[in-house]
Amino acid sequence: MENFIGKPNDKTLWSGTAQLFEKRMKGIPDHAIGDQGYRSRGNQVIPNGCPHIFLVKSQDVAEEKRDFCQKARSPTEGFIAVSKNLRGFGCSLYQGTDGNRIWSLLCQTAYNLKKFLQLYNDEKISEESLMRFGLLG
Repeated sequence: MENFIGKPNDKTLWSGTAQLFEKRMKGIPDHAIGDQGYRSRGNQVIPNGCPHIFLVKSQDVAEEKRDFCQKARSPTEGFIAVSKNLRGFGCSLYQGTDGNRIWSLLCQTAYNLKKFLQLYNDEKISEESLMRFGLLG
């Protein structure tokens, strides 16, 4: 999880974000999904070699990948809205770039835990996965 200051020019952040991903993950992502602020002719080929780059417009990716990419964007928008409005970074106990990173991680952890509990409650998690988590003997 990284936080980048998104304005005044999002277009210049895309390549740095891709480079950070490639360095940390030691490879190129299968999908790169961003919002309209990153849409530029140059960013439509970054990261280099990524087969599916989606910057909001459906024609960016093949038809069979559109649904996947659009669904991947949806939770991000919700997370951003909640972060800005309900859990405003200004209300964070942790200030500055490092504080925003901590706040983001806490929000993501809470979101993931909530989703896990929903799936667990609906019995949509396999026994094998529960055993790997140490939740079943």
